[in-house]
Amino acid sequence: MFSRLQASIPVLTDEDNIEGWIKKIFPWNYDKEGAQELLDHREYYRLNLEAFPALDATVVFRDGSVGDLLPLDISAGGLSGHITTSLPLFEGQRLRVVFVLPLDEPVVLNTEVHLIAKEHDEFPDAWVLHLQFSDALDDSQKELLHRFIIKKQFQLIKRKKGWRFS
Repeated sequence: MFSRLQASIPVLTDEDNIEGWIKKIFPWNYDKEGAQELLDHREYYRLNLEAFPALDATVVFRDGSVGDLLPLDISAGGLSGHITTSLPLFEGQRLRVVFVLPLDEPVVLNTEVHLIAKEHDEFPDAWVLHLQFSDALDDSQKELLHRFIIKKQFQLIKRKKGWRFS
């Protein structure tokens, strides 16, 4: 009796289960390609920095010139931000980024990044850069970034919920 019951239960893969939930949650305009885009995710959580304008960064170009980067978001994998520069920018370009993480004791991170993408901003010579940290960012630095992101997430939750801790 158990074997007949077991034979009638369909075996679903994880992808089938996730796709089923996506169909239930987003029934309109569903297609398999769209489901794959929804399944695609980043390796690290990306923190939106609009609520935390205190984080500033400096970009050092190969020729030694510098530019101020106003970060839009950050993760342990990279960051995005506004910059104004007349210097040529191209995808794959290696740059150096220096910024201070405002933890209990401020920590200066000085690391190499790769320019993944750039978008023209609304002002002349203004760009939104999407940067990926290179392998030069070691595990201890990634841990510091994670700690900063988690700290800021808790601050956002406290603000939204109105929590007060002593």
